[in-house]
Amino acid sequence: MSLHAQLSPEAAAKLAAMQRQSTITSIIIAFLVILLMGLLLAIILIAPTIQEVPVLVSYTPPVVQEQQIDQVKPTPRQQQKPSAPPSARTRVITAATTQSLAIPQMDEPVSEPTVDFGAGEDFAEGIAGFGEGATAGSGGFGSSNQASGGLKGSLYDFKQTPRGKPIAYDLGNPQEFIERVLRLQRSRYSDAALRRHFEAPNSLYLTHLAIPFSAAAEGPSYFGAKDQMQPSGWVAHYRGRVKVPKTGKYRLSGLGDDYLVVLVDGKVRLVGSWSDIQPAVANGWEPTEPTGQHRSPFHQVRLVYGDWMSLREGQEIDVQIALGERPGGHVGFLLQVEEQGVSYRSDVSGRPILPLFTTAPFAPEERARLTKVFGSYEFEWEQVPIFFQK
Repeated sequence: MSLHAQLSPEAAAKLAAMQRQSTITSIIIAFLVILLMGLLLAIILIAPTIQEVPVLVSYTPPVVQEQQIDQVKPTPRQQQKPSAPPSARTRVITAATTQSLAIPQMDEPVSEPTVDFGAGEDFAEGIAGFGEGATAGSGGFGSSNQASGGLKGSLYDFKQTPRGKPIAYDLGNPQEFIERVLRLQRSRYSDAALRRHFEAPNSLYLTHLAIPFSAAAEGPSYFGAKDQMQPSGWVAHYRGRVKVPKTGKYRLSGLGDDYLVVLVDGKVRLVGSWSDIQPAVANGWEPTEPTGQHRSPFHQVRLVYGDWMSLREGQEIDVQIALGERPGGHVGFLLQVEEQGVSYRSDVSGRPILPLFTTAPFAPEERARLTKVFGSYEFEWEQVPIFFQK
């Protein structure tokens, strides 16, 4: 026999009520969970669409009345030397006033040049210096060896007194340089005129003039004035008596950056200076043809051809070569000789390939050096008249 327990009616009713309450509570909890999850999803979806609007602050500057400026119409300029790098700029003492004492008065008036001068400095593409070894062959600015057979030269500074005291000199004004070199030219580079300026300590002996684009400071350095002279406003003067090698007609040609003048027996035979000062320093001298037609090794400035001179074999002539630099930066000089009736080779532009003017034979190493540093600009090496120094 088995026993079965039965709930009383009151207990059964109470249990049923508890079941209903649990079911309702579960439903409410499930509804709240679903509602909460819905709110979270809504917040996640809505948040990216809410962007912060940046606040823009505007500023209106005060209105300034424009000042009318009259424009100056530029005047045509002849070709000038390109500017040198900032490191090559020269520091000089400039005049504080416009008194006449700033520039020595000249014996006769100097005509105003007809070109527009600038204060630009020059520079060179592919600078090819001549180096210390050049002095051994009297290349560059010359050799310290008197036995080299070269013309004796000294360097003079326009910016100092003979005792080395700084004087007023406006580097940006080309007329300062022009007036000083014209005074020297008129005096035929007399000792008295040269002594008006500071002289570098050393003398050099020049057999030939062929200096590629090089730093202007090389001049003072070669003459022993590296620490005494700024590389601007200077002139080097060479002089000597030479013998003519052969009877005939000769002329000189070349170019100087900035200044080159050659005198033979006291007469100007060549003025081949940079184009912006050439008309002024030529001072009435006229070149011969084909001046202006053939390129030089210095940028686009053309070669200048000098006077034809009838000379006889063994004749002694006095030769003076003056070269200089005006603004500083870089320099370059070239002096050639041509004998009438001699057949010379020509380059692709038609320029006759001429020999350098020289007072001594060329050593093989000097010839090789010049060929290298002047690149495509050729020289004649076989037909070279040698004007031996007396």
